[in-house]
Amino acid sequence: MDWIKDNISKLPLIPVLIIFCTWCGYDFYEFKTDPGSAFLAKIAEAKTIKETNVKLQDKILIVNEFLKNLEATRVELRNAATKLESFKASVSETLDVAEFARLTTTEARRVGISVVSIRPMEPTKKEYYVEQPFEFAFRGAFVQLVVLLDRLANLQKVVRVDNFEISPAGSSSARIVELQGTMQIKAYRYQGSKADELGKIPGSAPSPTPAGQNMGGA
Repeated sequence: MDWIKDNISKLPLIPVLIIFCTWCGYDFYEFKTDPGSAFLAKIAEAKTIKETNVKLQDKILIVNEFLKNLEATRVELRNAATKLESFKASVSETLDVAEFARLTTTEARRVGISVVSIRPMEPTKKEYYVEQPFEFAFRGAFVQLVVLLDRLANLQKVVRVDNFEISPAGSSSARIVELQGTMQIKAYRYQGSKADELGKIPGSAPSPTPAGQNMGGA
């Protein structure tokens, strides 16, 4: 035992410490820099987890934004479907051309307008409806024409009047100047489309009967 102590005491302490510290330092350096070390493996794993969490957060934000936009789109679709049902309620799916011509003629005669002729023209198909114009030739006073237009505007159907061509039919010095002219009266009928199926609200009540349908109006 004393021999061991004597040999240890004879060892150069400082060089041994330097060698030991150098070895520890190299081992620590290798632990931090060796690609196969557990330290770098843990760092790489932590980096991967962090990147994955960032990607997940981004995906969560995208999903939340999508859900928010989806709800807004659902509200817009419900509003559009409601407007479509309201439009269908005012525009019939059928149009009796002869009946509408008789109705217009009757309204004109009630206000004193002389109907020269009323002639249906070629209909124009739109995306959701068909526009049926009538060429209406007449004679009458300006006041009578204004009253007729007001009565047409108050019909239980969508009616548009345009393309006026009016000129005096008699003396311009008369107390009441008679006018003659033509105008286009346009009636409409609704035509079904794919939007009807796409715009249906699940569980909604059946659509109301379109106004004026019993009269064959647009």
